[in-house]
Amino acid sequence: MLPSASSEPRASFGYAGVSIRVQLRAIGGLAILIVIQEVALGPDEELLGVVVHSGLVLGRSKDVVVAVRRITAFPSGLALDTVVLARDIHAEAAGRREQAASAQRQAAEMAQREDEAAAQQDSEAAAQREGSAAAERHHALQQALIERRYLPSLDEGDSLRLGVTTPAGEARWLDAYASSSSRREGHYRLEAAYWLTPLPVDGLLTLVCGWPEIGLPEAQTDLMLPELAVRAAAAFALWDFAEDADG
Repeated sequence: MLPSASSEPRASFGYAGVSIRVQLRAIGGLAILIVIQEVALGPDEELLGVVVHSGLVLGRSKDVVVAVRRITAFPSGLALDTVVLARDIHAEAAGRREQAASAQRQAAEMAQREDEAAAQQDSEAAAQREGSAAAERHHALQQALIERRYLPSLDEGDSLRLGVTTPAGEARWLDAYASSSSRREGHYRLEAAYWLTPLPVDGLLTLVCGWPEIGLPEAQTDLMLPELAVRAAAAFALWDFAEDADG
């Protein structure tokens, strides 16, 4: 019978669309670090949601503006499609931040691949010395350590911060599950989709946004979405509609 696992210290944190859970498990005399990376949930891609609001400016300064293009309700949450426009030196600041973050991710990915290749060679050597079972355990531990070492570290100033206020008055920041951007001389545009779950019970939504690093101060907007649960329940599966059309 396998030895029982000891209590498992855990940590969790997130960055731009990804949540990370780290567990340390002890089995016998072996300590195993488990890193679980989970892509942030978004709306069901096979559901057609119901647009419950559109065309709302959340905040602006002289050369930066952020707006919600639309808010779409699903039974499990709200999808918020946003756009950020910046111009002149503020566009340049946004572009520099995005470019630096991209270069950092590429360098980290290259270094991680090199470390994984070295770990694979170590595992093959360990298999010859200690057998395949011991080598597999060694490789699993090394892989977990490598993934932990290269967990993405995205500075909060690298993109738009969008959140909702909690009953305690604190901001709960949301993850973007999809984003794209474009740049041309003196202009920058970011399109990002955020996911809020569960649905606000009373339909009252207080949105908080900001990107002060490029000149957009934090702003707060109160929004009422009446009969939200009823409207969200009207979302339907696209395949169901296709079958009805075929019939």
